[in-house]
Amino acid sequence: MLFSVIIPIYNIKDFLRKCIDSVLSQNFDDYEIVLVDDGSTDGCSAICDEYAQNNSQVRVIHKENGGLVSARNTGIKEAQGEYILYVDGDDWVSQNWMEVISTQIYSAPENPDIVVFGSMGIYADRQSIHIINASEGFYDRHRLETEIFPSLISDRTRYIEDSIILPAPWNKAYKRSLLEEHHCYDEGIRIGEDTAFVFECFLNAQSAVICKEILYNCNRLNPTSILSKDDPERIRKRLRLFQYIQERLSSYGQVIDQQMDCFYASRILYDVISMRKKTSDINRTGSLLKKELRETDIIKYVHINKIPFRARIVMRMLKMGMCRTVLWGLGMVS
Repeated sequence: MLFSVIIPIYNIKDFLRKCIDSVLSQNFDDYEIVLVDDGSTDGCSAICDEYAQNNSQVRVIHKENGGLVSARNTGIKEAQGEYILYVDGDDWVSQNWMEVISTQIYSAPENPDIVVFGSMGIYADRQSIHIINASEGFYDRHRLETEIFPSLISDRTRYIEDSIILPAPWNKAYKRSLLEEHHCYDEGIRIGEDTAFVFECFLNAQSAVICKEILYNCNRLNPTSILSKDDPERIRKRLRLFQYIQERLSSYGQVIDQQMDCFYASRILYDVISMRKKTSDINRTGSLLKKELRETDIIKYVHINKIPFRARIVMRMLKMGMCRTVLWGLGMVS
């Protein structure tokens, strides 16, 4: 079997059928679907059972709610395919998704460890292609090390948050053997789960293929998604991710170490911007942010003098406790 499609599911009843149907409608048949019901309470469990009963290529696993990392890891343990594909349960894929990926695999000089493909965010008023800042084609280990790894985590020649490849799980096919060894081991991570293993998989890949054809549609219309929720503890959750990444990636040498400051800073700034967008009470949010930064001491992960100038100013202000000023400033430029 070539592909195992792992779909983690939690309370997305309104979108689930479209997701599963998009996979079942592939013009390719060498695959299985592993539905991981992570303790859903909205009727998703019954939908999963219905699909499993009516289609031999679909299996369902019901488990207690353990979060996205736990659901993905459960899927890995059950998968039987040579490659694993992830689909979030509120997203959908193109009909030629597997056909294109299989062609990329079989036409490469050797079966690649990772295949990257194009994806698009679907919003209420627009569509946005996720940019891949690398050339299409086959990358052996040498080419990965020279062309991808120097900008894998952050491309400091572009801007602080840019990486050469979107660190999402769902726009890639992974050899199952690679994921079995380099999946995210900390199932308590609740924010940034994608980066917790995608970078590590790339750093351990011997080869990869990049294909920019748009095959995956990322649903930004779901009001209950993680990205849509306000989370007052996001800084504390981010700290756990930083601790995990530092432990897992600290042995990969200077070329990676040099990118980590920009990565840490970009994630902190992303969280601050998210807090600003979701509040009208700057004073309260500023006090909460100041408390979170002080108690977690998360800024210690950033060598501030090694990040771009504009980000350096903001990080220094946050470190000095000028959180309300930063939030006000973000409101002025938004």
